[in-house]
Amino acid sequence: MSYLLFFILTTSLINADYISGNVFDIDTNNPLSNVNILISGSDIGTITDENGTFKLDNIEFGEYVISASMIGYKPYSQNIITNKISKKHVQIFLDKEPLQWQAINVMGFIPSKHSPEITQMVVTDRKLNTNQNTLSTLLNNLHGIQVQSAHDYGRNVNISIRGSSDFKPGGYNNRVLLLLDGFPVSIPNSGSSDWNAIPFETVQRIEVVRGPASSVYGHNSMGGVINIVTRSGAAMKKWHPELRFGSYDSKAISLSYSRNIQKMNINSSLGHISSKGHRFNSGFKQSRLSFKINRELPKDQKIQLSVIACNSFNQQPGFIYPDNPGLISYRESLRISGYVQLYYKRLIGKNIFSLSLATNQFKTDYRDRDDTPLDHSQGKTNYRDNSYIVRSQFQRFFNDDANLTFGTELSLDQSKSNVLRNIFTQPEQNTIAGFIQYRKPLLKEFLYDIGLRYDLREVTGGEGYSVKTFKAVSPKFTLFYKINSNLTTHLSINQGFRAPSISELFLEYESSYGLLLQGNPTIKAESLTNTDLGIKYEYLESLSFFSNIFFNRYKHMIDFIYTIPVQSINREEVHGVGFEFGSNILIEKIGSNVNFSYSYLEMKNMNSNIPLLYRPKHRLRFTMVQESPIASFQFSSRYTSSQLYEDFLSDDHPIENNKVIFPLETLPETIITDLSVSVTIMDYDFSLKIKNLFNENYSLIQHYPMPRRNFEFTINKTID
Repeated sequence: MSYLLFFILTTSLINADYISGNVFDIDTNNPLSNVNILISGSDIGTITDENGTFKLDNIEFGEYVISASMIGYKPYSQNIITNKISKKHVQIFLDKEPLQWQAINVMGFIPSKHSPEITQMVVTDRKLNTNQNTLSTLLNNLHGIQVQSAHDYGRNVNISIRGSSDFKPGGYNNRVLLLLDGFPVSIPNSGSSDWNAIPFETVQRIEVVRGPASSVYGHNSMGGVINIVTRSGAAMKKWHPELRFGSYDSKAISLSYSRNIQKMNINSSLGHISSKGHRFNSGFKQSRLSFKINRELPKDQKIQLSVIACNSFNQQPGFIYPDNPGLISYRESLRISGYVQLYYKRLIGKNIFSLSLATNQFKTDYRDRDDTPLDHSQGKTNYRDNSYIVRSQFQRFFNDDANLTFGTELSLDQSKSNVLRNIFTQPEQNTIAGFIQYRKPLLKEFLYDIGLRYDLREVTGGEGYSVKTFKAVSPKFTLFYKINSNLTTHLSINQGFRAPSISELFLEYESSYGLLLQGNPTIKAESLTNTDLGIKYEYLESLSFFSNIFFNRYKHMIDFIYTIPVQSINREEVHGVGFEFGSNILIEKIGSNVNFSYSYLEMKNMNSNIPLLYRPKHRLRFTMVQESPIASFQFSSRYTSSQLYEDFLSDDHPIENNKVIFPLETLPETIITDLSVSVTIMDYDFSLKIKNLFNENYSLIQHYPMPRRNFEFTINKTID
């Protein structure tokens, strides 16, 4: 209790007067983000968030002139008077200039090159059940996305978008590309990502692209893209502390700091989390540090530097198999992850030139616990992964609201590990790519977006291994139609590809459960052709509805099969058909908000009777939020239908033609329900969350039990 009291007293700030407001497009009424807000004649300023909202703190009573400016819009100013009677809230409507209003969709500080019409922007919001504490739990509440991890804060997270990946042990979930402020942060060895290494307290919003984005980002994005956009400073000096503790002796504390100093924004954070885990050998510890600075330079130039470091310790819980109670995992791992990014942008008339540099460093060590029995000892294994990325880009904006983007990208991936086959000393992947995109409105109702990217990847293994080359041309086409001010629709056709990862090519390793996994240097790159048709309706904030239909055609899909040894192979052709719909209803009079979504997926392995595993057909999410004068109550529930898996732990496995025949089993359907209560007292949010409210006994993959009912209590200072 004394620690909690100290936490509150040392971070409390006295309420100050403020000016707040929202900025909208005068024609569409859409909120505008990244608008510069300034008190004339002072250094007090800020930018609007993704909802077009801003707030200027510590404003003394008096008369001011507030100005708003943004590229592509006419400058705006307004007289504001503050007094003791009320704090001032204003609504600002900006009018487009004829120069380049479409630029706002593609420039951003780190340019987002995917089509904004088919990109979901996700912000932290109680009403939408996105006020989560980790990236994996947030994504698991979005339609069309399936997440598997040992626990909410687990480092090894598997993400599947629209069935693009399965969770088969031995496979790698690397068809969904994770971006940090527009930069890829994949681990070279497996092609997957350290999903929860990025400080969640620094996240401003998350952009989700469902379906292939290879025409924009190339390799590893054939299933979709998750782009994490971090905060870029605030108008005044701000401290944002957060404290969290709960079941399984879990603890977390973090402190974020942001400040605007003239033309420079600073944002940083420091945090630590730990838990003993919900079962044997499932504990973890993680420390994270981040620092981001961006500055305006003369002659319409901007520069940004971002550094993130994460030191994590994770135990590796094994399977609980009734027929083999001795099948226990004693493995644990340590990893240091580092991300350094440098971005430069210059506005030259109607053009924007940008140059991006980035490096990702991963040092991973696996070892046995101190109490490991001799017959379970596996010794030490390690991975050393480095990647280096250079991207240059040029954007041209035309008077007819069209814009052209083209550029080049170079990357080098290196991996060294003692679980790769001995003949492959330090595999490397070199990628050279060029891309071009063009967006243009047609009349007032239509907009089309076309793009093309060429990738050339060369993979070298070691002495005596010839260079392996993968080439791909990835086109895209999106047609956007605005039926009226509330109703829009789109048609999108995209081509995606993925070259095999270093592990899929060169791995040689025996797992803790007795399977020998070996790379296959002969596998081909896989490709995906996606067709997506969607419609969206929005009426102010009170009602929204969306529906999507998609068809995916995979060629040469890479899959792990249980031969002797286990190897990657290419599935000749796989088809996926899906349907998604959802709605959000706000009943403001009674303070209620209802949000739900449904996803249907049918995956078929064509020309083969071998089924595809871990692809549930039905997923449903429902959330209801009720606001009251005292507290906010949130009830959410997720339903996942049954799914097939191959029981590779079974002793009943005949061998035919060097292939192990394991029995097919069914993972039962699950309904997981959470309940949370939040209250705000003196600028602090207090929340209690009960996870798995009805104490469901379930597994995400075979014989891999997940936490039962557990609790989490959080206190944090509200972000203005």
